[in-house]
Amino acid sequence: MLRSRFTGVLALVLAACAGGAAKDEAGADAVSGDAFGSGELASGTRVAATIQTTISSRTDKAGETLKATVSREVTDAGGRVVIPAGSSVTLRIVQLEPGSDQVRPEGRLSLVVSSVTINDQAYPLTATLEPVPHHFEGRGITKDEAARIGAGTAIGAVAGQAIGKNQKSTVLGGAIGAVAGTAVAVRYAYRDVVVSAGTPIVFTLTQSLNVSAK
Repeated sequence: MLRSRFTGVLALVLAACAGGAAKDEAGADAVSGDAFGSGELASGTRVAATIQTTISSRTDKAGETLKATVSREVTDAGGRVVIPAGSSVTLRIVQLEPGSDQVRPEGRLSLVVSSVTINDQAYPLTATLEPVPHHFEGRGITKDEAARIGAGTAIGAVAGQAIGKNQKSTVLGGAIGAVAGTAVAVRYAYRDVVVSAGTPIVFTLTQSLNVSAK
């Protein structure tokens, strides 16, 4: 009889341990689920991302969008992951214009952060974007610049004829006009603003972001 009581107690202990382990495992799963892709980020939270596609003032324009990928997970005050690494960020081009010596040598580049996609759900963002690294690429002489060179040559040739009344003066005037036209073309030649794929960016939330688990 003693042996049977001992066996019964042992069975109860084993059952209790198994139930506790199952409960702990379920609780851990629940915490893990809550902690990934949900929670609230306060205003002032910084997010690092990487631009995925190259944009250029030669081929892109204001109003278009581009994508970036969150570089590392962003957590709330309690350590829960609110924005997982790899989440997609959408940015909108506000200004993207080439530069030239005559008009804005530095060109124009202005992007705004629109939203972040977490667990297939897009969340609007209000944030300030730190200056985006970029470089310039010369276009060479376009049709407009070539036309200016041609006009300069023609004006120089006419001036040569008026001054010298002979072919030599005409050629000389044309050469001077070509040089002047080239200088004008260089002055007006565009240098495109380019942001390369893989460029790192950082933006700071100016309003809190609340992400709910699906």
